[in-house]
Amino acid sequence: MQLRQRTLIEPMSLEDIAAVQEIEREIFLTPWPRNAYRREIVQNRMASYIVIRDGEELVGYAGLWKMHDEAHVTTVGVRKRDQGRGFGLALMLGLIDRAFALQARWVTLEVRASNYGAMALYEKLGFKVIGRRRGYYTDDGEDAVVMWSDSLLAPVFQQRYARIREEVANRVSFDASTWD
Repeated sequence: MQLRQRTLIEPMSLEDIAAVQEIEREIFLTPWPRNAYRREIVQNRMASYIVIRDGEELVGYAGLWKMHDEAHVTTVGVRKRDQGRGFGLALMLGLIDRAFALQARWVTLEVRASNYGAMALYEKLGFKVIGRRRGYYTDDGEDAVVMWSDSLLAPVFQQRYARIREEVANRVSFDASTWD
């Protein structure tokens, strides 16, 4: 993992939206609409969004919705030039931190069937493939692979998470102090 000394994960602010949308346009076929993140941050009580900064530069973002006892990952994105440097892993750990804080029991997500790198990352964190949504992505009709974590309360999940979190925490500061 090649992160700078001052890599920080913190809640997404309204001021971060322009940089997040720039990343979205770079990496996704169909970025979220212009006002979507503003609405998520200001109005959606189920939503939690985070960003990761490498030095002063915003290099990635991620979000989840807490629904009942599950945390559903809505998005994860890292600048193309910064992919493969550990930022996606750090963001997922930040989302899992948030899921713990929200007392979720599981984390779930959908990922493009062709996104093998992301699936390998999620599997490293203990996620398992539980199904497939045919034609899920409306931009090109690609299938989504549905993945779920083990129970966040399960000792095997907690041990894996703690080990990976400790490795990453040597390089990344997780600042959840401003979350409500």
